[in-house]
Amino acid sequence: MRRFVVLDAMGVLYRHGNVVRSLLVPYLRDHGCSRSESEILQTYHLCTLGKIATHDLWNRLGAGASATDADYCTRHELNPGVTSTLERLTAAGITPVVLTNDAAAWSEFLRRRFDLEQYVERWYVSSDIGARKPSADAYRAVLAHPGLDPARTVFVDDRPANLLGARAAGFQPLLFHSDDSAANAVDGFTPTEVRSMSELATQLV
Repeated sequence: MRRFVVLDAMGVLYRHGNVVRSLLVPYLRDHGCSRSESEILQTYHLCTLGKIATHDLWNRLGAGASATDADYCTRHELNPGVTSTLERLTAAGITPVVLTNDAAAWSEFLRRRFDLEQYVERWYVSSDIGARKPSADAYRAVLAHPGLDPARTVFVDDRPANLLGARAAGFQPLLFHSDDSAANAVDGFTPTEVRSMSELATQLV
């Protein structure tokens, strides 16, 4: 039976866990947006649920004249050691899939920019599946992946609330510590934790 690992993108593959606070809001401010952070977050959620396209997000938030998907995605950074860890997992016979709360256009820009498509069998993006973690529907999308047995699959995320949902779906939760982990702690839930890609590889292989 094949072995899988389910990886989050923001805060695991990419540096920033809270992309709205760390990347999207500053980018919008640079492009003339004066909307409140709550309105930005609400619009971001609509976009990452597939209810509006990314160009609609820029327009609704007053940045449509100059903001672009490609330009925004240049602000993301890959976490150190991601490529070597994905190579190590693949060599060990572990197949990575990704479940991410993101807009499909941004997800595609980023994985192509960082040349990650060759390592990941499937990208489950919230705007494509119409559900965001920790909604049960998000995990159900991955549970339908051919050959995947959740009881034998580690689920890696930087938000404990998302890992709680993963555990309820039958996965083995593993916390990848990011700048957003402490702000999303869950009382009484203390999953195994790693703080680097090298630690993650050691934990999985």
